[in-house]
Amino acid sequence: MTQPFVVLGRDFWFAVAGILWIVGTVIFALEISGRTITRRGIVKVDLRWDAVDVSVTALTAALYGGALAATGGIPIIPGFTWVRPGNALAPLFGMLFGVPGALGVAIGNFIADALTGYLSIGSIGGFIGNFIIAWVPYKFMRDHSLRSPRSLIEYYIWGDIWGGVISSIWCSLYISWWLDLLEPVIGLPRALVWGWFAPWVIFNNAVVTTTLTPILGYLLYQPIKMRGLYWKDRIRFAS
Repeated sequence: MTQPFVVLGRDFWFAVAGILWIVGTVIFALEISGRTITRRGIVKVDLRWDAVDVSVTALTAALYGGALAATGGIPIIPGFTWVRPGNALAPLFGMLFGVPGALGVAIGNFIADALTGYLSIGSIGGFIGNFIIAWVPYKFMRDHSLRSPRSLIEYYIWGDIWGGVISSIWCSLYISWWLDLLEPVIGLPRALVWGWFAPWVIFNNAVVTTTLTPILGYLLYQPIKMRGLYWKDRIRFAS
């Protein structure tokens, strides 16, 4: 897992991560402002941000933050990251709740950092990095039920290969670029950022989203949809 980072070197990964950092930040800004990228270009989304959406964001933030913090006592790099099975909730909340769920994931990561004593300026990178993990399966999967062969295939393409692996790489590089940039302030050596932190984030996220997320999605999709909380039942795209 660490070999590509060592072989290609810090300068290569810093350049790649810088591009992904810009793209991820633009996507976050668009989605929060009520716009999204489609095949037709950038279109406006009728996302109400009413009491339900705000409540969904608050609830997912609390659940995600609590789930992450529960294992905060098992550090990988003290002060920066730990064993995080709670990351399995990130793509799940994106699939079920859309942008409000993805924003809840971002806020929840802040909450977890605060509860575990990991909160720092580096947490800004984790904020959008975790948003990305939730956003990818929300954006690219069509059937989020995980109850049909098509849905499972879609999940393991978009939610797992993309959401579990590619978006984990994206998330990892996004955060790592930020930690590298702020190395004089944060104090985490760049060799440790690219040689250990980045590979670990990819590994942790990919493993838990492959194994735990499909089970949780299968169990929760129907109850969420029956209560009118599924994102596709609540928003529409401008024509």
